[in-house]
Amino acid sequence: MRKLTAVMVGCLVLTGCAASWQGDEVRYRIKAVDNSTPTEYFELELAGSAPKGALDAADMAREFVQPSDVSGGAAAGDEVLCLVEQKKGSAIGDSHVVTRVKSCKKA
Repeated sequence: MRKLTAVMVGCLVLTGCAASWQGDEVRYRIKAVDNSTPTEYFELELAGSAPKGALDAADMAREFVQPSDVSGGAAAGDEVLCLVEQKKGSAIGDSHVVTRVKSCKKA
């Protein structure tokens, strides 16, 4: 029983290092349209500074999103508001911060 308790406590400690953050709406500017691959992407850059509480503000600075993920018919030079989610892996797995931009709309 003690061994099982020790294993459970160890697992809780290791998984406790994982973290996540989600911003309400983050403002990006569409810097360019990347059509160098078969799938077209908007190249986004932060308009202003990263929101407080973000796990990795530098990772948010430049992102890519498909035009189909932006409502309102945005184009290069326009500003968009996007939901941004950041997750950091646990100590066992990948501990890097992964940023995901989703649900963008023209500002």
